[in-house]
Amino acid sequence: MTIGEISRFVLPIVVSVLLFAYAGFCWVKQKVHVRGKGWQTREESTKTFYFTIAIMILLGIGQLFSLIYFAKF
Repeated sequence: MTIGEISRFVLPIVVSVLLFAYAGFCWVKQKVHVRGKGWQTREESTKTFYFTIAIMILLGIGQLFSLIYFAKF
């Protein structure tokens, strides 16, 4: 395997782990970063909090599925 082939498998895994980690961090702290307003609690911006958590998890799952779908063995 060459470096390009290895990075094609490793990069989506790293990105998905980072997306899951950010979603988990926001969930544990019960805060989300809102552009222009800074860190807001879940009560201050409920829709943005849940939207961010959902998007981060969906993007992470999408990264993992893209790795499986586009893998050329």
